[in-house]
Amino acid sequence: MSDSVTRSKSSPKTKSSSRELEKASEAPSQMAEIAGDQILSVAFVVSQKGKAQMTVDSRIADLDLAVLGPVIRSDADFKEGEKEPNKPEQDASGKIDKKIKRDDPEFKKLKKNMNSKIVFKDEEGTGADRMMSKSLSDKLDDLANLVANEWSGTKLRVTEAWDEDNEHAGGSLHYEGRAADLTTSPIDGGKLGRLCRLAVNAGFDWVYFEDSKHIHVSVKK
Repeated sequence: MSDSVTRSKSSPKTKSSSRELEKASEAPSQMAEIAGDQILSVAFVVSQKGKAQMTVDSRIADLDLAVLGPVIRSDADFKEGEKEPNKPEQDASGKIDKKIKRDDPEFKKLKKNMNSKIVFKDEEGTGADRMMSKSLSDKLDDLANLVANEWSGTKLRVTEAWDEDNEHAGGSLHYEGRAADLTTSPIDGGKLGRLCRLAVNAGFDWVYFEDSKHIHVSVKK
């Protein structure tokens, strides 16, 4: 999605049009929600030459939605490299407190997801990919339903959730079971952009079309 779009109109010449421009300059912006935390800022700018311009600013987050009028939701598929909200994962889902190990008290708080609508890769053979926070598990269950409704004969596939083998960067949310790497089953890279949008709709706090092989999602504590 383009960060900015500019439209211009010819300079108004009537007094009535001038008054309308004055009103526009007094109320310089309107906001519209795109999806979840993603916001599109639409600003009306009046130049010194009297030309009215509408500028669509880059997407921003954490606005008070109570001040917004009618909202517009995007249903567009993601492009590779796109994230929502458009900010670092730790800003959206928070930092980890520690790397959870099996003998830690925190491990007992993790949930084992046994949803039959989800395929777990479990390449380690330990069941680690089924272990996750309750919040992540609930969101994956919701996404699994959306995937089943979107594509007949297709399931959500989890390739990584809780990590106990130090396979990720030091601050990865995988270590607390708050992040998951996802594809579809059967594997189809052409579905990943749409899978990202479905993940946003399922309520994940951060969704990232990481590369051509998988998407990454995470949740707050």
